[in-house]
Amino acid sequence: MIKNISINTFVNIIFTLAFISIFVTFAMFIRYDKERHDSNLQNRYEMIAENFLILFQDHPTKERLVDLYKKFNIRPIDNRDRILEIINNAQELTITQNYLGTYRVYKYDETFYIYVQQYGYNIMLKDTKYHNYSIAFISAGFILALLIFLILYEILTRKLKPLKILNRQIIEFSKGNKDIKLNYTGNDEIGTIARSFNEAINIINNQSKSKDLFMRNMMHELKTPITKAMFIAETLENEKTRDNLQKAFRRMDDIIKELATVEKLTSKNTMIYKEDVDFLTIFDKTIDLMLINPNNIEKNIENFTFNVDIYMMSIALKNLIDNALKFSTDKKAKIEANNKSIKVASKGEALKNSLDYYTDAFYQEEKRSNGFGLGLYIVKAIVNLHKYKLVYKHKDGYNYFIIDMEK
Repeated sequence: MIKNISINTFVNIIFTLAFISIFVTFAMFIRYDKERHDSNLQNRYEMIAENFLILFQDHPTKERLVDLYKKFNIRPIDNRDRILEIINNAQELTITQNYLGTYRVYKYDETFYIYVQQYGYNIMLKDTKYHNYSIAFISAGFILALLIFLILYEILTRKLKPLKILNRQIIEFSKGNKDIKLNYTGNDEIGTIARSFNEAINIINNQSKSKDLFMRNMMHELKTPITKAMFIAETLENEKTRDNLQKAFRRMDDIIKELATVEKLTSKNTMIYKEDVDFLTIFDKTIDLMLINPNNIEKNIENFTFNVDIYMMSIALKNLIDNALKFSTDKKAKIEANNKSIKVASKGEALKNSLDYYTDAFYQEEKRSNGFGLGLYIVKAIVNLHKYKLVYKHKDGYNYFIIDMEK
C-alpha cells in the first residue's frame, strides 16, 4: 500500500502522525506532571501536619510555634469566624487520621489551608506559598515545538514542490508534448534530475527529427521507382512473371504505406478527423484497400452508425482482416459487427503470448515470415486514438480480434 501513495501524501501522513504524537506526548506529560505536583503537595502538608502534631504532644511554647511557621512558610488563622468560613465553604482535598491526631487539607480562594487537630489543640494554618498548578511553561514548550514542527513542514513542502512540478512535466512529456523544458536551477538532487531530463528530451527530439526526416526521404525515394517498376511490369509478356512482379511491387507499396501510417501515428501532431459513418461504408472501403475477393470473408454485420476517422478505421479493419486471412488454417475469415463491437475471427492455434507482445512496433514471430510486424501495432494505435479497446481471445478453435467500443 505504501508503494502506491505519492511522496507528498506520504510526507503529509508522516507529519500528521508526528503532530498527533507531539500532542499526545504533551498531554501525557501534563497529566503526569500534575500528578507529581499533587503528590509533592500531599507530602508537604503531611510533613507540616506531623511536625505540629508531634509538637503538640510536648505542650509547645509560642516561640517553637513561630519557628515552625517560618520553617514551612505558613501562618495561623486566629479568627474563629474565618476558620468556620473555610471549613464550611472550602474544598476538602484530604483527611488523614493517625495515632498522633487528625489533619485536613482545604483549598479556598486558590489558597491551601491545613487544619490540625489533637486532643486539646486545634489550629488552622494558611500556606503562604503559591502552589496552584500552572501549565504556562509546558504550554510555551508545546507552542515552541509546534512552531518548529510547522516550520520544518513548510521547508520540506517547499523542497518537494519542484518535484511535483517535475512529475507533472514528465507526465506531459509522456503524453507526447516534446517541447517540455524543466526550469529548475537548484544544485540538489532534483536539479540534477531536471538537467538530466532536459538533456534526455533534447536527445529524443533530435533522434525523432532524424527519424522523421529519414522516413520521409526513404518513402519518397522508394515510391517513385516502385511506381515506375509497376508500369514496366505491365509490359511483360510472360503472364506469370508479370503477376509475380506486380504482386511483389504491390507488397512493397503496402509496406511503404504501413510505414507512412506508423510515422503518422507516432508523430506528436497525430490528429484524427471523425465523422458519422455507417459500418458498411467502412467495410466496403476496407475491401477496396485490400484488393481482394470478399468471398473468403464470412459476414455477420448489423449495420450501424458510429463516429470515426474513415481512413484510419478502414486501415485498422484492413490489417485485422489481412492477418486473419494470412494466418488462418483455411485461408478464410469471419467478421461480426454491431454497435458494441467489431470481431474479426479466423481458424488457428491460440497465440503463445499476450496481445501486448504482438502489438509492439516491428514485432514479428518467426512463423509469420510474410508479415511486416506492424499490422497489430497500427490497429492498436488507431483503436486507442478512438478511445476504444483492442481485445484478443481464442474460442472453439478460432482467434478473435475484437474492437470493443463499449470500454
